[in-house]
Amino acid sequence: MARAPQPRRGPTAPGSALRALLRCNLPPGAQRVVVPAVLVFLVLINVVLIVLLAFR
Repeated sequence: MARAPQPRRGPTAPGSALRALLRCNLPPGAQRVVVPAVLVFLVLINVVLIVLLAFR
């Protein structure tokens, strides 16, 4: 009996894609430093942009 086609999974969150990319290429010790540092950097960029848009 033929199986019904499986639905495709939707796109994952950008943060998880970034983590997956970094974890593939870095040793475990560097993962604990680089992944949070990149995420904090992205959050800071977002905060700066929000402040600039709020007070322009």
